[in-house]
Amino acid sequence: MRGLLMKDLELIKINMRIYLAVFLIGLIYLVAHENGSTFFVAYAIFVSIGVSVGTISYDGYHHGMKFLMTLPVTKKQYVQSKYLLSFGFAVLVSVISLLLGMIRIQISGKQEAEDLLISAGTALVISCIILCGMIPLRLKYEAEKSRIVMVAAVAVIFLVAAVCKELYDVYQKSFGKGLQFLDTLSGWQIAVGLIVVMMICLAVSVKVSERIMEKKEF
Repeated sequence: MRGLLMKDLELIKINMRIYLAVFLIGLIYLVAHENGSTFFVAYAIFVSIGVSVGTISYDGYHHGMKFLMTLPVTKKQYVQSKYLLSFGFAVLVSVISLLLGMIRIQISGKQEAEDLLISAGTALVISCIILCGMIPLRLKYEAEKSRIVMVAAVAVIFLVAAVCKELYDVYQKSFGKGLQFLDTLSGWQIAVGLIVVMMICLAVSVKVSERIMEKKEF
């Protein structure tokens, strides 16, 4: 698995100029806006998941997967290496972007460090949940098809969320205060809930990805 991770890191290194140009957009926003730390951290984290998942597409070029499967690695190890790379890269980028965001806060004094930490943690957890959906899609479909499926999935999620919000608003107007317990939840309870959801998504995603790889012929 170490060899697979080294290979992916080299792929990222080769395309580093392109990735740095994308990150530079967020950095410009951070410098230009006194309250831009929250956006910059979230932007950097979400860009990082595209970078790491993109290595799956590179593996398929010029029959690359056929060569990889001749090496002393299993399909299960290949899947595990992709999750380790993606989650590890997201954490690394979140730490670096958070440090830059903290420096900006110290200079401007326009934002609370605690708010940035909460926003960064939330963005990291949500990005990991998105990764749990992106990796199986990339493994099952080609790059173009996986993008279409992912966009469709996101659209469905937003549609369901919008419908749920409308139903909740109707419930509040009809029955008074609605679900009062939601207002009593503290920050750490919400954080624990998000982490639990992420871990469940991760467990399911890994199993699905392993099944997808086992069924593939190279």
